[in-house]
Amino acid sequence: VVVTDAFPRFAEPIPNVTVTVGRDALLACVVDNLKGFKVAWVRVDTQTILSIHHNVITQNPRISLSFNDHRSWYLHIKNVQEADRGWYMCQVNTDPMRSRQGYLQVVVPPSIIDRETSSDMVVLESTNVSLTCKATGYPDPYVMWRREDGEDIKYNAENGKHYSFFIWDTYSQFPF
Repeated sequence: VVVTDAFPRFAEPIPNVTVTVGRDALLACVVDNLKGFKVAWVRVDTQTILSIHHNVITQNPRISLSFNDHRSWYLHIKNVQEADRGWYMCQVNTDPMRSRQGYLQVVVPPSIIDRETSSDMVVLESTNVSLTCKATGYPDPYVMWRREDGEDIKYNAENGKHYSFFIWDTYSQFPF
């Protein structure tokens, strides 16, 4: 006699997904032995029901659903935005309810904010100069300063998205 669980069970964890902003994301939920039960997708942080079984519930036109063989359920998110970052739950309407969660990480490529970044400067030799570079992105971008000639720069820099440095006692790279 073989005893099997008559209730649905998740065949595998929901993999976390990383996608660049503007691209499409696909979250997969695989359920064995679903029988007459139904699968739903929920946005965890807002408790927004996105789909129930074959029907998309949300009014978000970027969300769609597909499924294979009454076993694999896919949540599609088109043109992913930063606001889509977070946990998504696949749940089955058993009693008690069974669920698995997967995280959607949204990456934003780094971009320098020109209006808040220093432009080319001409300064007198032996004067001090302060340069600033502000960049956005997720995760926070790493800003690195370098000289075109490869020589070391001695400066103070602050951590975070806004980087500044101050050079004491500038000197000419072209001795006359």
